[in-house]
Amino acid sequence: MMLPSELNRLFQDEIDSLLVPFSDNKDFYSLIRESLVKIGQDSGVDNVYRRRFLPLIVCDAICDRSEHALPACTGIELLNASAEIFDDIEDADSVESLPAKYGAPIAINIGSILIMLAERAFTRLSSRGVDSDTVLNLMDTVNSYYAAACSGQHRDLSLTPEKAATEDEYFRVIAMKSAFMVECACYTGASLAKANQDTFRLFIGFGHNLGMASQIANDIKGVMSLRDIRKRKITLPVIYALAQTDGETSIILNNVFCRPAVEFIYSPENIRDLLFSTGAIQYTTIKMELYKQQAADLLIKLEQIGIKGEQLQQFLI
Repeated sequence: MMLPSELNRLFQDEIDSLLVPFSDNKDFYSLIRESLVKIGQDSGVDNVYRRRFLPLIVCDAICDRSEHALPACTGIELLNASAEIFDDIEDADSVESLPAKYGAPIAINIGSILIMLAERAFTRLSSRGVDSDTVLNLMDTVNSYYAAACSGQHRDLSLTPEKAATEDEYFRVIAMKSAFMVECACYTGASLAKANQDTFRLFIGFGHNLGMASQIANDIKGVMSLRDIRKRKITLPVIYALAQTDGETSIILNNVFCRPAVEFIYSPENIRDLLFSTGAIQYTTIKMELYKQQAADLLIKLEQIGIKGEQLQQFLI
């Protein structure tokens, strides 16, 4: 497979060619660019690289030929950028987001064009030698995955702070919102590699477990950085702590996370320490490691049938 620098250059070339029709509309063009820069900026360069090219990495692991998957990587990146914009509109919790900086109408317009550009990116697979049936089936499956993610987002938005989500509900939501997107990337790579059904099944399982582990890791990071505490975001550590505590600790946690009208009189650092003292961070870490182990087990099975796992192992670090 090509070096990361070469892949990123080719990826930018794909984006540039898709944006040519808007080159005369400088403001619109720059907003599309800005929405793509924002994707994954909290994850670090290496993580962004690995996630962006997951379909290509999966394809290469199966068939030693992957450059033809680049338009699909571009399409999924554009869909993810669109999803992030609409998520920012719905959550209204970031001053750096497009809707906060430019208003919801402009953000909606940018989110909409990103979906259209993603569709166009997938059609470019035909110019890379991918047959039309594969392109159409892939586009249909990708749309199905992202429709399921929208359904998961609706479930999430339907939850109210006054009624904290159960752990089962939390896992259903992140499976649809987060795991499905990683499954989709793995499915895409396997489809473009013409994988057999057993390989498809193993990669979908790998993607599911990787997506679940990644979201739970993000929950831990959100507590450690105080970001999710300041937002009063109910994630797995909070759900566990609310279910396992009583007395004064339960009152404090309910005031912070389940009663948004109550003034935030506790320091975020104290709430973080409280979540540690309840065992919530330890419990969440164990859940994350379980999903990572399940992904690792599936990767071993993939290697046993001749799939190269070196690049895929990097996702489990």
